[in-house]
Order: sequence, then structure tokens, then C-alpha cells
Amino acid sequence: MVFEKELKKLGLKEKEAAVYLACLQLGPGPVQQISRKAKVVRATTYVVLESLMAQGLVTKYKEGKKTLFSAEPPRQLMRLLEKQREVIDEQQHALKLLLPELQVLMKSAAGRPTVRYFNGVEGLRAIRREMMMYSEPGDVWLSFTPVDHLDALLGGERDSYYRQRVAKNIKSKSIFSTRSQRFKSELLDGADALSELRFLSSDLFPSTSGMTIYRNRIAIGTFIDKVGGVIIESSPMADMMRRLFELAWAGAETLEAVRKRQGIHVNAS
Repeated sequence: MVFEKELKKLGLKEKEAAVYLACLQLGPGPVQQISRKAKVVRATTYVVLESLMAQGLVTKYKEGKKTLFSAEPPRQLMRLLEKQREVIDEQQHALKLLLPELQVLMKSAAGRPTVRYFNGVEGLRAIRREMMMYSEPGDVWLSFTPVDHLDALLGGERDSYYRQRVAKNIKSKSIFSTRSQRFKSELLDGADALSELRFLSSDLFPSTSGMTIYRNRIAIGTFIDKVGGVIIESSPMADMMRRLFELAWAGAETLEAVRKRQGIHVNAS
């Protein structure tokens, strides 16, 4: 029966679906009547009715000496989905608590770096989620960011991503490029205690890929053509990239200072 198939999709077992449908069709009735209608043996019907009562889909009551069972309104089936959602939420919470410990176990063979690949825009989102989940309050992310290319893909998520980082108290130092003077001004004016930014001309930094160094990892994303990215896990490599970033950070400040002293008008491009 088509209804039984649909009820099974909601999480009911085959006999639970058959007995519940029988109760709906019959109205209040004794076990033997429900058993015949559902084509389930009587002894099993008792067990199935107990299960349905536990799920809030069937009610038992007395009428004289008879024990009758009645189906609850079909809207109660929504409770099945709510329970599934509650279970998933609990499992997600448990997994979030477990992931950092599992990450510690995931060591590369013979000390070699591990490299994992992420495809497409969803892959970039997965990289962001892992960065957020793996980082601890007080961590500092060091980033090279071609803002125009990143914003074209994930600009609509910029504010929510920023709020997540702030909520976890993760600091950020970012060297960014953009061809938009408006964008440049907005970013520099919006810097705060958790966000340090320095601008680098797109002429000097014409990259379409970005990189963030965090913990013992390097996340690299490419934002045009074959969109996606990688996460490299290696403490020596992450330490080397931090040193290179600090050199670039100092260099970006020096370039801006020299240009200002020389009175050179610098466009965002």
C-alpha cells in the first residue's frame, strides 16, 4: 500500500505502518479487529501497539471491560521527524566534542604532511567549517585574501562567517587585495580588535587564490576556474608560512608608508 511506503520513509517499521493505518481506518477498536485489518498476527499486534503508543501515535483506553486502541491524529506524525531531528542534533553535538580528539589521532605516516582536497564552492565551505571547528579561542589566523574573487563566491556569507569567528574569539591578520576603492575603504575602516588588515595592491598581488595559516595547518582556496581548495597539515610548513606571512605583513606596511611619503596616489588596483 502506498501509505505504508510513505510511513516507512518517516521512520515507522512495516508492521507499525500497517497497524497504524488499520487504527486510522477502524477508529477505536480491540486488538483482534486491528489485527485482522492490518493482517498482522494478534500477538505481534500487541507489541506493535505498545511501540506506537510510545511514539505518541496510538492511545489505549477502557470501555467497560474492553480495552480499545485509537489512532492519534495524523499530524502527530510530525513528532517522528522532530525526534529524528533531536537525535541528529545530539549526534552533531557529540561529534563536535569528539572531532578535536580524533584530529589528534590523524597523524601522517612517518611524519609526512597530510593533504586533503575539497572540490567546488561546497568544498570551500567545508574548509571554513573545519577552520572554525579546529581553532581555539585566542588563536590568530594569518591570511592572504584576494577579496574580489572570494567575495564573488561567498560574499553573501561574509557577515555570518565574521560573527562565528568573533563569537569564538579568533583573531585575524589579513593582507588583502581588491580593485574596488570602496571595498578597500570599508575593510580598513571596519577593522577592530580581532581583525587587523593591511592592503596590498592587486598589481603586486594579482593572485586568484587565498591562503590562511592556522594552528599546524595551511588552508588554500582557489576562487576561479577549478574552484576548490586543500588543507595541508604540517607543523614545519605552517611555521615556515607564518614567517613568510610576517615578512609580507611588514612589507605591506612599508610599501604603503613609502608611497605616502612620496605623495604617490594609490588606487585600489
